[in-house]
Amino acid sequence: GVPPGADVACLAPPLAAWDADLELLDLVEEIPQTFYQFLSVAQDASSAEIKKAYRRLSLSLHPDKNKDENAETQFRQLVAIYEVLKDEERRRKYDDILVNGLPDWRQPVFYYRRVRKMSNAELGFLLFLILTVGHYAVIWSIYLEKQLVRQKEEEKRPHWHDILPLKLSIWVYLSMKNLPQTIQEVKQYYEEYQQLKQQQREEAEAVQELTAREKRPKVKKPKVEFPVYEPSLEKMNFQKYDQTTSIEEIEDQMDDWLQDRKVSKKKGADWTEDDLSLLSRLMVKFPGGTPGRWEKIAQDLGRSVTDVTSKVKQVKDSVSQTPGLVKLSELKGERDAGEEEQKEEPESATVARKRNRKSAATDAGETKVRGHRQRDFDPSAAEAEEAEPLESREKAESAVWTQNQQKLLELALQQFPRGTAERWDRIAKVVPGKTKEECMIRYKMLAELVQKRKQAKS
Repeated sequence: GVPPGADVACLAPPLAAWDADLELLDLVEEIPQTFYQFLSVAQDASSAEIKKAYRRLSLSLHPDKNKDENAETQFRQLVAIYEVLKDEERRRKYDDILVNGLPDWRQPVFYYRRVRKMSNAELGFLLFLILTVGHYAVIWSIYLEKQLVRQKEEEKRPHWHDILPLKLSIWVYLSMKNLPQTIQEVKQYYEEYQQLKQQQREEAEAVQELTAREKRPKVKKPKVEFPVYEPSLEKMNFQKYDQTTSIEEIEDQMDDWLQDRKVSKKKGADWTEDDLSLLSRLMVKFPGGTPGRWEKIAQDLGRSVTDVTSKVKQVKDSVSQTPGLVKLSELKGERDAGEEEQKEEPESATVARKRNRKSAATDAGETKVRGHRQRDFDPSAAEAEEAEPLESREKAESAVWTQNQQKLLELALQQFPRGTAERWDRIAKVVPGKTKEECMIRYKMLAELVQKRKQAKS
């Protein structure tokens, strides 16, 4: 159990600290000057300086050596000041009093300090006075309460201003006086009501529009899917070109070709997108070289062979005239060992063409040629390709140009015109996977195709 007197021992330190604080307040109020001024030291003086000043003043203010009447009081104050300043905690509290001042009448400690200094007689008289005033106030409160209850219980007496004409006149006067304010309040209430309704209407429309947008099905246009083939190494045979031909002449021919080429899109009136999709699947099902290929495709489509072949030629022309796509049948050319074609005179025509297409090339792990093998859309070209001899596999692999590479080559030719320093080195950097020599060979191929096309037209 708790030993007797333990509670008193626990309360002793707080009570002692409270008494020390009150003594500090009394000492500050007793001495008119600050403690530092009394010791003649600075406010930030160290403990050693304060101790030295205390010893010096204690010799001069000690009652045995000072015959002044106030020597004992001054010595008592000196000791009390030294007891405060030598303790860091009490010195900090004193410095706080110097900044904030002593407690005033708005704080309870102000009255406690006054009562603490009173004698027993003074405390008894003060208590008697407080009880007397309190009793008198209670008696009056009881009387006033009874008087108020009595007035409420009495019946109200009639007055002259209670008659009907006067009541009605007063009501009309007050109504006319408050009419403008009433109208203003009604108008403001109506405007706020209209704004609230408009805001609710806009929020409802926004929610309805958002809901309709989320529920609206996304309609995707069916696209004509054509089979994508890898170039057959056995069927590819590229024409050897004379690499000693003047590059300026080839550039002139290529400029003419890029300038004269136009995109022509033809749509059959009786061919739907489903028919074209079925045509592409049948051409995959019956590849080139299949006996009776076009008859089988025409039978599955329910059309004549002439109708099918003409539509295939039409699609072939549309694909071949897409910017950046070169027909493989045109790249092969015919081998004529003794034939040496002459280049036409160079013309200073600049490349001016506008590209407007939405197709893009994709590379998925291995190099694939975008578009379709032209022999799938041209029966005569397919038969000619099957009859041509086989070139070496190494040369075929290096000569394959994807749609993306062809597009980048044409863009580079337009970006770096003739006269640009190190033109072909810059073009080769733009085209991935191709060297400078391969770009020049490709360029000469296209230029020779342009020349052959012009000769065929003439």
